[in-house]
Amino acid sequence: MDTQALKALIDLFGRAPLRELEISEGGQTLKITRSEQGAAAAAPAPSRPSASVEPSAGQTPSSPAPTPAPPPQAERVVTAPMYGTLHLSPSPDTPPFVAVGDTLSVGQQIGLIEAMKVFTPVKTEVAGRVEVILVTDGSEVEADQPLIRLS
Repeated sequence: MDTQALKALIDLFGRAPLRELEISEGGQTLKITRSEQGAAAAAPAPSRPSASVEPSAGQTPSSPAPTPAPPPQAERVVTAPMYGTLHLSPSPDTPPFVAVGDTLSVGQQIGLIEAMKVFTPVKTEVAGRVEVILVTDGSEVEADQPLIRLS
């Protein structure tokens, strides 16, 4: 797995409401877990079960642990309620439901998810200003995938 893909996975994990993510690719396994404070940490998962943890280079088992960074502020995001194709506007000829800079209120519709020819409205559960739209119109989304980041 290349460095860019790894950084992208860690960034996505940091925004997603997940506690753990494990990915296997080409015989390698990557496991990312969220610590008690909410920060994401990545560590390669062993190929087979292991009962001990080896200290990294330059550390001894008695070395003090590095001081953890202060927990980041909880991001406010609008997530997909289900799997499907995301539509950011009511129809191809109309403007999108929301744009960067818009102020959203709780319950406001921001898009539609199409699954098996059924359209389900996507509504916000938090209020705020649209900082970034994280997905493109017509893209497939997973349940709980971040769609919009609010400030």
